[in-house]
Amino acid sequence: MRLAAIGIIAAAIGGTAIYDNYDKKNNYQPVNARVTAVTEQCYLEKSERGVLTRTTSTSDLTRCEVAEILARDHPAWQGYAIKHRIDVSFGYVSPVDGAWHAGSHRMSALPNGKPLRAGDGLPILVSKTKADKTRGA
Repeated sequence: MRLAAIGIIAAAIGGTAIYDNYDKKNNYQPVNARVTAVTEQCYLEKSERGVLTRTTSTSDLTRCEVAEILARDHPAWQGYAIKHRIDVSFGYVSPVDGAWHAGSHRMSALPNGKPLRAGDGLPILVSKTKADKTRGA
């Protein structure tokens, strides 16, 4: 019984991954967008596992420099992991209508670990049928 449940879950996860790759390959086209703005904020997070529960504690969003100082020096925040929230705004030319469009994505890490700045290129996937629909590459 348990093995069947695990098999069903594994098949669902595998099926979702296969569909996601199919969707990206057939419905989206890679485009190099231009970054227009980047906002990077951080928060502190700590997960504790109990016998039956898991508790996650997080701080408010703050500047990343402040989060690093708190995690390193403040006794109440020591042991917390620093998590990033990066909002990237960009512009791109859609293959649907050849017009310039704006979009945005939220990321938890910088692509290739390098900081993004306005004017940088950002690879994204743009829908082949809807001019304003994008996905991360």
